Amino acid sequence: MKSPVHNTITAVVLVLLAVYFLLPLWWVAVASTKVYGIVFGGNPLWFNQPTLFNFAYAFTQSALPLWLFNSIIESGAAGILGALVAAMTGYALGRYSFRGRHLLTLVIAVALMVPSTAIAFPTYVLEQQLGLVNSYEGVIFPSAVSAFGAYFMTIYAQETVPQSVLDAARLDGASELRIFRSIALPYFKPALITLFIIIFAGTWNNYLLPLFVLRNASLYMIPQGLESVLINGSTFPNLQYAIQVAGSAVTILLMVGLFVSLEKYIEAGLGLGAVKG
Repeated sequence: MKSPVHNTITAVVLVLLAVYFLLPLWWVAVASTKVYGIVFGGNPLWFNQPTLFNFAYAFTQSALPLWLFNSIIESGAAGILGALVAAMTGYALGRYSFRGRHLLTLVIAVALMVPSTAIAFPTYVLEQQLGLVNSYEGVIFPSAVSAFGAYFMTIYAQETVPQSVLDAARLDGASELRIFRSIALPYFKPALITLFIIIFAGTWNNYLLPLFVLRNASLYMIPQGLESVLINGSTFPNLQYAIQVAGSAVTILLMVGLFVSLEKYIEAGLGLGAVKG
């Protein structure tokens, strides 16, 4: 039984951490309702003459809708493809016995320690040779390859997919593809949604890979689009500010909405997948 003092300290620490992480989000939400001349005066964490001008201008006078569309398409495709590939990989490693299985699992575990920034340029060189530069596929395919996803799904398959059910289906004459599609995938549902969210968020916020791969402004995702506004500059800083702050607010709101709407699946997926951790 933990003491009241321990519980109080824990609560205070958690509250401070919550404030630390939520404060920047709150600032963006408040700043997005202020025009350029007001945002740098008064209380930065509270509303002052709120207006929707920034959003109206960003959505009608900039390429923000196009960047948003590109981000949704590329992040969504990467999330779906990555979750399915990881599920197949995890099912094979977690429920099949074959020579080299442990070595492959070890290689995947080692790959978890390699930062994405270290392989961004080699990935670009490879994509250049394959003709994938300046295309949706150039962002989708590398983003869908997730060492964490494969490792996560391997553990999930070992802990949640009953071997006895798989053996019974084989005795009934079911093919391996049908077993995976009809038996294993339903067990994977919470993990699939969890991994989709993780890959979606990682692709959505990815800056370095699209910076290497995407050259055409019409293919920019939101991070590259907002950066282009900053780099190109503007003789009208109030309009530049409107695009940046509105784009940042929309990006955050969409991700928060996605997480909240799928929260129960994320909790179930992480909880079951962590049994063996």
